[in-house]
Amino acid sequence: MLEEGADTLTFTWNDNVKLDGSKMKGLAATSTGETIYAIYTFQNEKEKNQFQQMIVSAYTFTMSGTYQKPEIPSHPYAFDMAKYMKMYGASAIFEADSLVHIQANKSIKSRITTHRWRVKQQIQQTFPPSLQTEAEALLIGDRSGMDEKLAESYRTLGITHLFAISGLHVGLLTFFVRQLLLRLRIRKETVDWLLIILLPFYAVLVGGAPSVWRAVSVSMLILLMNFRQYALRLDDALAFSAVLLIVYEPYVVFQPGFQLSYLAAFALVFSSRILAIAKTSLGVSFLVTAISQLTLYPVLLHHFYELSLSSFVVNLFYVPLYSIVILPINILLLILSFVVPRAAEWLFFLYTPFRTIIGTLTDLLAALPYQVWTPGRPPGIWTFIASISVLYFYVLIEKRVKLYRSLPLILVPALILQLMPLLDRSLYVTFLDVGQGDSIVIELPRRKSVYVLDTGGTVSFGEPSWKTPDKPFEVGKQVVVPYLKGRGISVIDKLIISHADSDHMEGADEVLAAVKVKALHVSPGSEAEKTMEEVMALAQVQRISVHRVSEGDSWQEKSISFSYLSPKEGEYQGNNSSLVLLMVANGYLFLFAGDLEAEGEQRILQKYDFSNSGPVILKAGHHGSRTSSSEPFIKALKPALTIFSAGRNNRYGHPHPDVVETFERHRLRTMSTAESGSITVKVKDNIVTLSVMAP
Repeated sequence: MLEEGADTLTFTWNDNVKLDGSKMKGLAATSTGETIYAIYTFQNEKEKNQFQQMIVSAYTFTMSGTYQKPEIPSHPYAFDMAKYMKMYGASAIFEADSLVHIQANKSIKSRITTHRWRVKQQIQQTFPPSLQTEAEALLIGDRSGMDEKLAESYRTLGITHLFAISGLHVGLLTFFVRQLLLRLRIRKETVDWLLIILLPFYAVLVGGAPSVWRAVSVSMLILLMNFRQYALRLDDALAFSAVLLIVYEPYVVFQPGFQLSYLAAFALVFSSRILAIAKTSLGVSFLVTAISQLTLYPVLLHHFYELSLSSFVVNLFYVPLYSIVILPINILLLILSFVVPRAAEWLFFLYTPFRTIIGTLTDLLAALPYQVWTPGRPPGIWTFIASISVLYFYVLIEKRVKLYRSLPLILVPALILQLMPLLDRSLYVTFLDVGQGDSIVIELPRRKSVYVLDTGGTVSFGEPSWKTPDKPFEVGKQVVVPYLKGRGISVIDKLIISHADSDHMEGADEVLAAVKVKALHVSPGSEAEKTMEEVMALAQVQRISVHRVSEGDSWQEKSISFSYLSPKEGEYQGNNSSLVLLMVANGYLFLFAGDLEAEGEQRILQKYDFSNSGPVILKAGHHGSRTSSSEPFIKALKPALTIFSAGRNNRYGHPHPDVVETFERHRLRTMSTAESGSITVKVKDNIVTLSVMAP
């Protein structure tokens, strides 16, 4: 393990290094053989342009910098840098601040990487823009240019595996090459030896994903055994392949790609009797998809929290489409672009409209409702139980037990996962760590209703420049939505936007795009603000009922009451027009103050008496700004717990030291998302428990 502090390191980035905005970052191998995650900040735009013209992974860099600890994830379902590093055996984050030396790398892997870069350049120079991303993914395993909207469509339909180099693609390519060489009357032994030599180079060329190495290593083992006249069983070949990969790179077992690839392969190998039931190629295709999805669903839920239901049918069309048409055409187009460019242009002329039609069809299919099952991440014990149930289901099928007797092994655990939230009597209030902003998720007991109060957002300063990332961080998509899906929340009963400031509502459009919302609550006049235009347009398209709410509006959910204490109807005034929501549950008062400032706090005190109330849990106004959390307000509420929703090292200095001192002077407990990450308050049987992300 590398030590913390300053150091000078010599390392080589892998070929998936990213140049994004002002930074270059990715996994790298040091001169001592350790794996690190390296980050370098460009000194200026000229230097960035120079690096963009380089094949970065073909050079060895010596840089000075410091080791950093990975930041804690926002919540249990957000991206976790420490886990990501563990998957690839990275021992540290090295943040470089100066370049000491650079030299060309002459290794074989570096040369293969150079060829990969040249193929990518050829695709970008000769393929139409609409076909480039798919060609890069299918031919060299590079999905960095994949549009997020397209990625979401593929996830919804459960066909993401087709938009990558998978075992199926390696198998098909090996078959095509072998048949072509045999038809050219090259001796079978020569062809097989040639494939054994070339397949590892191909695996490196296309990025070396676990599914690629699985297919390559199994193919090599079978070809080698053919020379010895030994019939190697496919399950033995798979097991030997997995062992080799684990010995070479032990951390690969933590990668979802490794788990999914080998589990699916073993499931299909051991389901030969089930596959034999099918009498047609369509039937075989359906059974292959069904077996893969059923086998993988506990692992898919653990990593991605949801499962595509439409994939069982959609793959019947898309698997042969990609295998027989799209993949071969992309290979042919690439070859022609090198040897007969004119012929490639004619083929592009014919193929591009066809691919556009397929893309339009994909978008239409992905837009259909009720395609995705989102039970959330199961508890560890239930992931294990579901996995064992699936395995035993296959055992019973192999023993020819009737389907109606064996199917409950699949359905019962899935039903339990779906019903778990409905059996939970706890109230959950989670203050999400969205950086400098607000987002709160309220889950009522037995999941009777779910309310989301604000969605976070980022405040931009100035026009985009060379430092601006190509894909800016989107807090709604990368923090709020993963939390909702991780908790198994696919419907929001009320999305409450406290006011129109970006750090409270910019992520709303991303939430609306990913989760069904029944009603939208906004403060009077905020709906006319420019920042709210996209949200209001989406609400109209999705036919979401929009309610202007204000002081005095209230509703009841069994024993839990909700009421708005502010603002009054009238002209929108920014922070003091924030919706202030009071929730009373089990004798506890939860007060969500938005960006309310001292003037608004005073108005609430004049109208409401908190002297005889139960314990108050306060979401402090305006992130703990000096203009809020006034002493009279704090003295009147005497909150048992106050949450500051603020970003780490934020430029505003929130929560302000004077505000923190006020709470300390009154011996009142405070917590901040900047220090603790997301904070969950759980209320059950009048007992409050807290959970945080930071240790």
